Amino acid sequence: MRKAPRWDTLATALCLLLAAHIADCEPAHAEEQALQWSPLAPDLEQANTPLNPDSVLSASVVLIRSSLSRFRIQVIRASDFGQKRASAKSLCRESGASVCINSNFFDEQGRALGLVMSRGIIHQKIHRGGGTLTGIFFATPKSIGIAHRDLFSPTGVVEATQAGPRLIAEGKIVEGLKESSFRTNLSGVCIDRSGRAILYRATGGVFGSSLPLLQRVLLSPSVGCVEALNFDGGGSSQLYIAGEVPGHAGAEREENFPGRDEVPVVVALIPLKASDHSPR
Repeated sequence: MRKAPRWDTLATALCLLLAAHIADCEPAHAEEQALQWSPLAPDLEQANTPLNPDSVLSASVVLIRSSLSRFRIQVIRASDFGQKRASAKSLCRESGASVCINSNFFDEQGRALGLVMSRGIIHQKIHRGGGTLTGIFFATPKSIGIAHRDLFSPTGVVEATQAGPRLIAEGKIVEGLKESSFRTNLSGVCIDRSGRAILYRATGGVFGSSLPLLQRVLLSPSVGCVEALNFDGGGSSQLYIAGEVPGHAGAEREENFPGRDEVPVVVALIPLKASDHSPR
């Protein structure tokens, strides 16, 4: 007659299983998996992928891509609509945007941290201290960019938001980031080799998100980011896609990836008027 397994033996086996799973989350074990970009509307595409294709418990990431030939970047503040903070969904609905994602970090009072610039007006200055808010995502009338805060110039810029850390710079992974602080939901933006804007939101799986794996996804050939910036994460991380996107493929389909906390600032994709459409 076989003896029942002892509890300490089961606990040890469980620990080994968990350790193996965590090891599988490391970049060295992640294999490249081509993303399938699906059109949502003219100049708007979506892709979904697990951060670690080898794990059924992996976090997942949704990406939205635009060349900005039919959309423009705009930084939207909750205060524009008489609120201190609001959800990405409500700010999208209020502003008529097609896509919105949270951006700036904020303090206990709900005030945004770092640079906030909208329609050419600087509402809040650059935050110079610390090692987190190191990057600025910005838009001019003809281009977009991500710059280190020390190298950023507001000349000619109409929209800008400050966050961090930077994940990819000049086509290379930024090393030395503190992984333990980011095993949770993640939001951010990147610019690919064709100059397109990609908004992304990683939803934490059982073991949370992984910055190294996210960096690998963003740098992969099917995404091709050359610059990437992390936005506020955790309970603030949220992404909203309106159903009424101009030229939306098929039936109206609203997609909402909500966060636990309302936020003071979002980055939005605003549809251009037909007369303003131009190739980039």
